[in-house]
Amino acid sequence: MAFGFPFIPGVDCYEFILFAVEWFPYIIAINIVLAAMFRPKLIALPICFAPVTILVLVGAVVFGSYEDARLKGYDMSKPSLRQALEVYIEDGTGDLNNILESDTYAPTFGTHEIGYLLKDLLTHTLLHLDAHNSLNIPVAYNKGNDWFRATLGEPMVYTSGIYEHGNESLIEAQNHKLDYVADAIELEKGDNVLDIGCGWGRLAKYFTDTYAAKVTGVTLSAEQLKYGKELNAGNGATLLLQDAMAMHTRDDLPEGGFDKITCLEMAEHVGIKRYDEFLTNVHGLLKDDGVLYFQVAGLRRQWQYEDLVWGLFMGEHVFPGADASTPLGWVSTRLERNGFEVQRVHNLGTHYSRTLAQWLEEWHLAKDTIGPKYGWAAWRRWEVFLAWSVRVARQGSSTVFLVTATKQGEEATRIRSQAHLAP
Repeated sequence: MAFGFPFIPGVDCYEFILFAVEWFPYIIAINIVLAAMFRPKLIALPICFAPVTILVLVGAVVFGSYEDARLKGYDMSKPSLRQALEVYIEDGTGDLNNILESDTYAPTFGTHEIGYLLKDLLTHTLLHLDAHNSLNIPVAYNKGNDWFRATLGEPMVYTSGIYEHGNESLIEAQNHKLDYVADAIELEKGDNVLDIGCGWGRLAKYFTDTYAAKVTGVTLSAEQLKYGKELNAGNGATLLLQDAMAMHTRDDLPEGGFDKITCLEMAEHVGIKRYDEFLTNVHGLLKDDGVLYFQVAGLRRQWQYEDLVWGLFMGEHVFPGADASTPLGWVSTRLERNGFEVQRVHNLGTHYSRTLAQWLEEWHLAKDTIGPKYGWAAWRRWEVFLAWSVRVARQGSSTVFLVTATKQGEEATRIRSQAHLAP
């Protein structure tokens, strides 16, 4: 049974939150209209309902996290996990591996989490405007290409690799993943491919150079675009500084749409509120006989409090506004509601843990270069992100789903895809 709220046993927290984000504004609006029509003096009640409900839910999570920690036998006189990590980030006190792996510090929901949740996350989640994307993406991806090279190594790919024997280098693991993607979409010479969230352009280069595809990549990061254009100089790939939510409005797209569309761990930035809008746009950009590769990082449905505390840390410091990291069932339902049929799914969270461990090794190697330039607290915060994420991906708090989908109702395409993907 999924964890619910402490005072409502059996209530799935994820279902409640996702429902609230999608429908809360409409529920409040309807109640205001009804109150105005029939009980004008009570109009303040539906207006107060939203903030009161939010405060009650936050209070329930706070109480639940402390009660859960007490039942699991944590020493509650010690700092919380987040507090211990913040001290480490600030001045380097403590051993990072011990803080994360010893189960000494309880993952309780404290002032850091409450402050971020009320100040920032709810605004992004309930509204998620285009302006939020414009502000968040540079924070997440314009730290400096040297920063990311010190993390991602030679491939400059910010998604999970695939390890066929476990001893691959980063470039080998990422090439395995890119070959997997190419196979999933049945990539052929001359195919028009749209890569949504193209990052530093590695997929565009690989698909262009290795498979002779015609690739268009879009990103909202100016730094990524600059690097990607240099990486793909002269090979024919097209990289654009473009909001994916407005991609369908361009007048220079291939006639009839793209043969294949790839979207690797970008959709989390779209937001729960605008997920359907995004997938509707993607559906319109894809040819009727095309194939979509949709790779998403998501939290587990049967969540633990550490999952929540880690997720809020990530939202605050690593991926602001990326609130659509959800369980697989929610993602597949959205795909189906917006005209797609899922043909294959792989769960490769442990591969992500291995990828993150290699990124952490790269980060440690670059310590003497990055630390003095960006500051030691910034260097340690990123170290915490990588090390904590190794643990989270290993234990299943978060994972990565590799989804292949086609358009619903396209009989010949589903026959071809299922024949190709058959185990």
